[in-house]
Amino acid sequence: MMFLYQVVTPAEVEEMFSLPEGSVRRDLRREKFRKSEIRKSGATWLITLREAKRVYSEEYEDRIPVKKDWEWIRNYIDSELNPVIEEEIVQFLDGAPFDRIYDLYQDAIVGASIEDGEEYLSFPEWFYRFRESYEGVE
Repeated sequence: MMFLYQVVTPAEVEEMFSLPEGSVRRDLRREKFRKSEIRKSGATWLITLREAKRVYSEEYEDRIPVKKDWEWIRNYIDSELNPVIEEEIVQFLDGAPFDRIYDLYQDAIVGASIEDGEEYLSFPEWFYRFRESYEGVE
């Protein structure tokens, strides 16, 4: 799960990116944010920092150092899961076993000829891009 300091409020996002007051709440209503990267806590929206960067920074790409190790991949993906992205994965897999998502991410890392410790797309970034490209083919 995300650490406490990896989430920001709409006001913090607006300050970080010099946005007009109310911009982030407007963008929340317009559904510019991935549902798995936001949640409401009481009256306050919480947004992952990486999602704020994805939406408001033109040059941002969420990359992490990866390993071609099956256990590392499983543990890493499990650390990124939350109920929203899990449901999106289940819908995407359309009846295939959930474990298939681990295989697909591992295949992407291997297929990109990434060596241990080199950077590759984070799992959420990869999943959303993969799903989008797959849906574009159908």
